[in-house]
Amino acid sequence: MRLHPISRPITIWAVCLVVLGAGIALGQSGRKQKKTPAQPPVQGVNQPDAKVEPEPVAAPEKPKEKERGQVIMVATDMADISISNYYPDMARQGCLSELRAALSTLELREATNQNRVDAMNIAKNDDRTFVVWMQFEVDRMGGSRGGFDLRYTIFEPKTAKVLGIGSGYPQQPTVGRAPIPVGTNNPAALADWAGRDVARQVLKRLNLIP
Repeated sequence: MRLHPISRPITIWAVCLVVLGAGIALGQSGRKQKKTPAQPPVQGVNQPDAKVEPEPVAAPEKPKEKERGQVIMVATDMADISISNYYPDMARQGCLSELRAALSTLELREATNQNRVDAMNIAKNDDRTFVVWMQFEVDRMGGSRGGFDLRYTIFEPKTAKVLGIGSGYPQQPTVGRAPIPVGTNNPAALADWAGRDVARQVLKRLNLIP
């Protein structure tokens, strides 16, 4: 079949347009597609919450240990054979009562029938306990009321070093206790007063007087 001379150019142009369109389509297919920008959330519509990492919680601080104060151990030896065993108990209780009344922050302890070595060992085995060791002896000179001499020794904590020695004298208190009539020889009261006098001397030697 022969084409008309006029229709031949039209056919060529049609073929060129088809080829050109295919080339454009191939070029566009090789290009990267641009991402569509994120749209703002629609008002009035609940949006899913963003994931939030929990903040680390600090460990609670350990409570501080309560500061430990000084301790005084009041120990008594067995009384001399010529002295009632009741005397050391009265003197020890009087000493403890006086210490407690003078300084309530002290930690007080007591022990009975302790010899000198026992008292020293108590002090050596603790780094904050002062030991006040008391012993009754017969007053052979006859110069004291009650016929006894109450001696005391203070031992230092940890080292058991002697910090002071002395004697307690029965001194009638002016406050806190009903006075005993003058001239009355009450052994229990005299032993108590002597123990209280030891306590006052211990407070001075250890610089614990309020």
